Amino acid sequence: MRTKRRPHAVQRGSIVIEFPIITLVMVILVLFVLKINQGINHKNQLNALAYSLTSIVVCAKCDNGMNKPASSPATQPIISTQLADALLQVAQRHFNDLIVKSSVDIGLHLEQLVFDPLTAQPGPINVGAECTAATPLSSLKDLSPLGTKPGINAGQQAELFQVTLCIKGIESFGNGITPLFIRNFSDRYYQSSALLIGRKI
Repeated sequence: MRTKRRPHAVQRGSIVIEFPIITLVMVILVLFVLKINQGINHKNQLNALAYSLTSIVVCAKCDNGMNKPASSPATQPIISTQLADALLQVAQRHFNDLIVKSSVDIGLHLEQLVFDPLTAQPGPINVGAECTAATPLSSLKDLSPLGTKPGINAGQQAELFQVTLCIKGIESFGNGITPLFIRNFSDRYYQSSALLIGRKI
């Protein structure tokens, strides 16, 4: 003779099975949200730092040729390997905690676009991890304003400066278990470029 299972016994058995699964899913969702929030925070810091470093580059000499007489000598290039190394040290100090915890690498790409025909065009400088701008500065020359003051800067274009910062090697899920396509996405995501027009202050 068969005995019917009591409904409350079946319900209790279902709860015992479902509760750990639901708890696990909730924990994964919470960790995922925290990881996204952390990533957005790092990205915002990267954007702000790239802009600040570009401001330092522009003010390294505080002369872009827009306010000099037409007969003045050519402006010497501002960017240099020494300047790039100094900027990289600033970036590394800024992300020191991230570097220590995650063993990430910081890369910096420095560019300057000169419009003075008497000045040699300085090449881009890369220090630290491999890092390149998504849009090369040479393709953004139309952003440079044209001087209009007769006898001072008429027909002259202001120099352009661009700093690109990259964070390489951030693990999205943990050491050694991040899929390759996500790691490649992270390398592209944690990259920021800032462009400023040279100016006299």
